Amino acid sequence: MHRIKLLLGLLLISFSIVYLLFGWIAYADRSAEFLDILVCFVFGSLHVVAGGLFLMNGMRERKREVERIDLVIRHLVKTNAGRVAVADLAMFAEITEDDARDYLHRRSQNDVSTILAGSGRGDVYFFGQQFWNN
Repeated sequence: MHRIKLLLGLLLISFSIVYLLFGWIAYADRSAEFLDILVCFVFGSLHVVAGGLFLMNGMRERKREVERIDLVIRHLVKTNAGRVAVADLAMFAEITEDDARDYLHRRSQNDVSTILAGSGRGDVYFFGQQFWNN
């Protein structure tokens, strides 16, 4: 859901740029009435505020999701002696398997880990002793 909110925030901010440009051009040319210019600036400002709120909310949700996934990974590493299956992470963190696989792949590049591919439940990542002692 946070991806949708981030996208909506970006779209609203891009629409605000259009409104603000129309208002600025109309003001510079003196080709529009004051109320028309004011409406452009009001709509532009409303879109900036709404877009900013969507962006902040989406980033906050993404941060919470990453923290939840980190807690699940730490739990799985400690209970399974360093092994984290993609299916287990997806199930316990309540995310899709593709997202879990991408997250584990990115995480394995930063931490000491080994990828065991092709087991019955999908890929299994083995995190070394340095990771699960932290």
